[in-house]
Amino acid sequence: MRVLLLSHENDIDGVNCVVLAKLAFEELDYKLFPSVSVLEKNFRQMLQDGTLESYDKIFITDLALENPSLDMLAESPHRKKASILDHHISSIKSGLNCYDFTKIEEKRLDGKGQCGTALFYDHLTKNGFLPQSPILDEFVELTRLEDTWEWKSAGTIGSFAHDIAILFSSMSIEDYLDHMLASITTHEKFVFTAEEQSLISAKKKEFEDKLRELWDETEILEDEFGNTYGAVMADYEYRNELAEYIRKLDDQKGISYIIIIDMEKGEFGQKSYRSIVEGFDVNSIASSHGGGGHKEAAGVNIMEEQKRMSLTLQRRDKINYLCSCHFTK
Repeated sequence: MRVLLLSHENDIDGVNCVVLAKLAFEELDYKLFPSVSVLEKNFRQMLQDGTLESYDKIFITDLALENPSLDMLAESPHRKKASILDHHISSIKSGLNCYDFTKIEEKRLDGKGQCGTALFYDHLTKNGFLPQSPILDEFVELTRLEDTWEWKSAGTIGSFAHDIAILFSSMSIEDYLDHMLASITTHEKFVFTAEEQSLISAKKKEFEDKLRELWDETEILEDEFGNTYGAVMADYEYRNELAEYIRKLDDQKGISYIIIIDMEKGEFGQKSYRSIVEGFDVNSIASSHGGGGHKEAAGVNIMEEQKRMSLTLQRRDKINYLCSCHFTK
């Protein structure tokens, strides 16, 4: 059986789906994408050029295919071999959970947050592609805790889950995959090697120094809804850690959320929205600008003409301009 997996490259949820697929299938091709819009463009090309003909199964995880590709897939013979497994509320609100090959769930039956890795694991085990095991159960739950932000209230196991994300940010995706597969296939319980612990410790120290610098550089702005927010230009890997850093500060400068702008992420750049005030819904803000995601974490793509325009502006004006921009297909 030849399998194609298309998943999210941004964090451990999308990439851990690749780990599961590598364990389940001998003939696996996979591609990772920074956003739904990039996935849609590439998938449409695959539909049109015959790329999908050679695959027996097609999985899309931690992203939901949007139109026109979604409807094109539904009208093609490939729909019988396709499964789309996602958990983003923005995908549900966009009406993408509309076919028998789409399964988009933001919450589990017990009310806890869902993630792409857990949905994929459930699909693989129920359909006989991958045997269930204690270490895989643990691996999937650690991924879910990190991706849903439940790690923050999960004590020691939550800290362990977050350390996996820190490890992910400290190495290439291919190296990370090798490390995860080695751990799962050689241990009965998920553990970090001495090398991995060293990488995690070094990354945490790097974060400590860099986050103070980024907070000092953060611009304080007001959005069109009257919310005070922070915005800063920073590498994508700092998006979650910077938000965590600010939440622990005594003086948060009155911001409800922060936007981290990385001009090198995706095709032309990406804005990551993270809530600072507990319960503040950044998905609603991101959605109003053409993006989406989760209540506490969302994103908006930057368009080519916006990037070009931003290069003509000084730093504060550049940040203000990019934060006000809308993404359109």
